[in-house]
Amino acid sequence: MEISQEFIPRPITTIMLPTTLQPDTLAAIFLLKKFGAQRYPGIATAHIMIQQIVEEGEDAESLEKKGCLLIDMGGGRYDHHAKLKGTTASLLVANDVGVAEKPALSKLLEYARRDDLFGRGTISEDPIDRAFGLSALIYNLNKSCVGKPERVVEIIMPVLAGHYNEEVRRTEELPKEFIEAKQAGRVRIITDIRQREKKLNVICIESDNGGMTGYLRSVAGGRFDVVIQKMTTGHVNILTRPTKHLDLRSFVCLIRIREAEMSGKQLEEDVSSLYRPARHPGVKEWYYDRATNSLQNGGLHPKEIPATKILWSEFPKLAEIGLSEQLFNPMGFSSS
Repeated sequence: MEISQEFIPRPITTIMLPTTLQPDTLAAIFLLKKFGAQRYPGIATAHIMIQQIVEEGEDAESLEKKGCLLIDMGGGRYDHHAKLKGTTASLLVANDVGVAEKPALSKLLEYARRDDLFGRGTISEDPIDRAFGLSALIYNLNKSCVGKPERVVEIIMPVLAGHYNEEVRRTEELPKEFIEAKQAGRVRIITDIRQREKKLNVICIESDNGGMTGYLRSVAGGRFDVVIQKMTTGHVNILTRPTKHLDLRSFVCLIRIREAEMSGKQLEEDVSSLYRPARHPGVKEWYYDRATNSLQNGGLHPKEIPATKILWSEFPKLAEIGLSEQLFNPMGFSSS
């Protein structure tokens, strides 16, 4: 992070606000504590103080020299009321510490802007959504912690940190890992599978990252309809994009039949029993979860579930045959 030449780093021991904590000022404090140490040594442990007005004879500059940084008051660098219309304290901080363009912060900055300028931190009109939206929770915390702004900060900072950490994984770490997996030949993409009127995009990937399937099903990750993920333990999990509403029954039957063959078994029963939900007694390696429309070989934490004996190289063909319902058409069978 680069510091502008005209700025001299100043130790900060106190952050002063004019009113109770709001989403925008909390976001600003989070950014200062997370990214502001180079500009403001000591900011990570700074005391939070609420004072409606600046004392006579003082201003933002004089107080800053004494170790007190103002937010939203005193006409200082982080007083968005004294800046161009439409800005926020959190955006001023983000620009100042050089992280305004960081993708992992885009949602946080937009949430703070929307809440501060339009009072729409939570858009939903559902009373439960609004009651448990972050803006309402912050409002209630302020009422429960009167005179204790540091307690509010103590509670909310881990929430914002959790959001930020997940956004870093989604916008930086997962895309990087995906690119590296493709370059290493650990990815196979299949785009010519059709299930009835639906065209499916399927990806097979070798990765131990639990967030990879969600990323690959998102718009940013390619919006794949089916993700087949192999872990280094040999376990394979198959997840689908919920909005596609795929029918996995034919694929489930094919996987279970092939698994039994690899174990030297023969499943002699009617087809409908092969796509039964949960676990098949003859093929305990695979769990068909109708709720999530997934087929899991132990999930992310397989524990006692043995890894599949099906060769990884077989999965693209099995996906093609199973998802296109070449084995059988489940539409003629009961969905139970």
